[in-house]
Amino acid sequence: MSPEQARKGKSKEKQKAKEAERRIQFSEVTFAALTGEASGEHLLVPNGNRGYTSGMYAEEGRSRAVRDLAEGGFVIDLRPLADNPQIFKWVVQAPMPNGRIGEDDIDRLSEDERKAAGEMGRSPFGLQGAFRDLALLAAAKIGEPQDGGAGAFDYVSAQYRAAWWGLRGALIGRRVGDTLHWSNGNEQTIEAISVPPRGTQGRRAKN
Repeated sequence: MSPEQARKGKSKEKQKAKEAERRIQFSEVTFAALTGEASGEHLLVPNGNRGYTSGMYAEEGRSRAVRDLAEGGFVIDLRPLADNPQIFKWVVQAPMPNGRIGEDDIDRLSEDERKAAGEMGRSPFGLQGAFRDLALLAAAKIGEPQDGGAGAFDYVSAQYRAAWWGLRGALIGRRVGDTLHWSNGNEQTIEAISVPPRGTQGRRAKN
């Protein structure tokens, strides 16, 4: 190998390392019940924003999502619930992720926010369609749990959501090192990180 080839090789390795450092880690990864699509909630870091990445399909997409799961993060596999008649109801009722991994705190929708949602939903010039319905549901606390747990309009950690879905029969995994430990007792080795080609990293969104 010539000195020039060696320099180019080192440059490529440095670039790969930088891209790996810039990759977004997930606090949790969810596999959709019907399609198996993987989506990842971005790990909330100091000065960071809430967000998620979706559109990771098939086994390749799920593997890529798991590779970007942060240490201690959770995988929530809803595919075992695909034939459960309650699945659509549960998806609507499930609390939303806050980007953190292991806290039990519930970031609840405030009374002021519920009041504002109700006003927007009732106004003839306010929200329309499904957004109006959601606003009125939030204002009236329809479907909110009676046990003090998190509701559909509350934000919780990956650990909380994993426990919530696990009670309903979802398969739950947790990353420890390079191993994914599943709730059924299985263990899965997580492949080494490889930066996917540009344009194949899924759809990112900020909350």
